Amino acid sequence: MAGDGERPPVWLTGLPPEARGFQGRRAGMVSRTVAGIVDVVVVAALCGGAYLGLAGLKFVVNPVAFSFPAVPRAVLVPAGFAVSVFYLAVCWAATARTVGDELLGLRVLTGRGAPLRWGRAFLRALTYAVFPAGLLWVLFGASRRSLQDLVLHTVVVYDWNPRLPAKPD
Repeated sequence: MAGDGERPPVWLTGLPPEARGFQGRRAGMVSRTVAGIVDVVVVAALCGGAYLGLAGLKFVVNPVAFSFPAVPRAVLVPAGFAVSVFYLAVCWAATARTVGDELLGLRVLTGRGAPLRWGRAFLRALTYAVFPAGLLWVLFGASRRSLQDLVLHTVVVYDWNPRLPAKPD
C-alpha cells in the first residue's frame, strides 16, 4: 500500500481512500447481516409488488366486485421462498452481488476469486434460504466464512467497484 503522499497502486485509484485498505478482504458478520436485511426487504418488496399486480389484474377483470385477494399461507410461504432463492441466485450469478451487497460494497466469489456460475449460485441461494443461521459461522471461523461458504467453497469480499479486481494480480 502506498504511504502518505504516494500515489496508490493503479488497481486502487478508483476507490475512496477510506475503502482502499478493505478492498478484497473478506467481509465480516455485521456488513453481511446488514446486506442480508436489505435483501429481505427487497424480496418483501418483490412479493408485495406481485401481490399488487395480482390485485390490479383482478380489478381490471371485474372492477364492480373487486376485493383484495386473500393469499393462503400455504401459497404465500412457498412463493416467498421461491422468490428469495430466485433473487439471490440470479444476482450472484449475474453480477456477483445482490442489492444489499451493492450497498455494503460486497461481492460473492468462488474460493479462487472467480464469479459464481449458475449452479453454485443456485445452491448457495437455496442453502441460505433453508438455513440462514449458517451465516453465524462467520463469527467462529478465522476465515470469515459461513457454513454455506465452507460447503460451497465461496467467499464474500469487500469490493466497492465491480470493475476492479478483488485483489492485485
